[in-house]
Amino acid sequence: MRRATDVPGIQGVAVRRRVGARWSAVSRARRALRGVLSAVRQIVGAPDYQRYLEHHAARHPGRAPLSARDFYADFLRWQFGSGGPTRCC
Repeated sequence: MRRATDVPGIQGVAVRRRVGARWSAVSRARRALRGVLSAVRQIVGAPDYQRYLEHHAARHPGRAPLSARDFYADFLRWQFGSGGPTRCC
């Protein structure tokens, strides 16, 4: 089965460029969304696993980072202690 990007000649080049432009626009949008989500997490005090991985790779090479599950569990222990959330009411 042939795809539109397999078309030879000038038309095929134009199709490949359009497809490539769409993918680059999608990847730019994803990067922008990740940046916005990271900023929101910082504002509300939620942990950002991707940022943790970047920090860990830069500061602790050779050591394995926590898994996402362990990272969030560690955050919850830090935030609420071992007894879970407390309320006044």
